[in-house]
Amino acid sequence: MTARGWVVVFAATIVIGCGESSDGSGGIARPVTTFNGVPYGATCDGDASCGGQQDSCCLGGKCSAEGWCSPKCESDQDCPEGFYCIDHSGTRCFSACEDDRDCPTDFICEEKSGHRTCRFK
Repeated sequence: MTARGWVVVFAATIVIGCGESSDGSGGIARPVTTFNGVPYGATCDGDASCGGQQDSCCLGGKCSAEGWCSPKCESDQDCPEGFYCIDHSGTRCFSACEDDRDCPTDFICEEKSGHRTCRFK
């Protein structure tokens, strides 16, 4: 292959690697983990969307207008792996992150309750 051919292959690889996520937003998709029948991190419009457990859909505020499936928690052990129990006007499980790039579109990585987690902007 010629040098020009390798440049084309390299450029195509970069473009494909920088494409949109599965959620179509251009950012990463929400991390969703099913734990005790609840799809933690999934969007929700009510508790039924989160397996039916009372107060398991967090709407608005740090959870986002689309909602965030996360029943209330008392400690990190109440959350699935990759999530921490964070106090945002009541304790709920939020996904772990190192920086903003680890969070879904419109979420930022924030230090709170001794952990770095994604929360809605």
